[in-house]
Amino acid sequence: MNCPAPLAAALQAVAAGLPDATNHYFLKANYYDHVDDSDDPARWWLAVMWLNEETTRNLELGPDALQLYVLLDGRRLADWTRVSIPYSEVWDVLHQRTKSSPNPNSWDTLYYDHAAMRMPPVG
Repeated sequence: MNCPAPLAAALQAVAAGLPDATNHYFLKANYYDHVDDSDDPARWWLAVMWLNEETTRNLELGPDALQLYVLLDGRRLADWTRVSIPYSEVWDVLHQRTKSSPNPNSWDTLYYDHAAMRMPPVG
């Protein structure tokens, strides 16, 4: 993985923890790209993803980016979208272990780098 060691450790913890239904993660990145949807090859800015064993499939930690299938719309549970997120764009990874809905005030920080956060281009 071509990324800082703390980010690599956080993402490896996410990959290892996803099969456990009590683990919930927030991953925040500047953007993600749709990988295999030729109808919508868009880049989505200000990416915030809630990852758990119900919303995430096939997370792969590649050399320069993570790729995964995610549910982007909770109303369309059959629509899995393959996305790619370059490691250089990830700025926050949070974790919470709970059997119920996550508490918005009880997240543990696995990784945070404020310098990696950037605003999308304007215009």
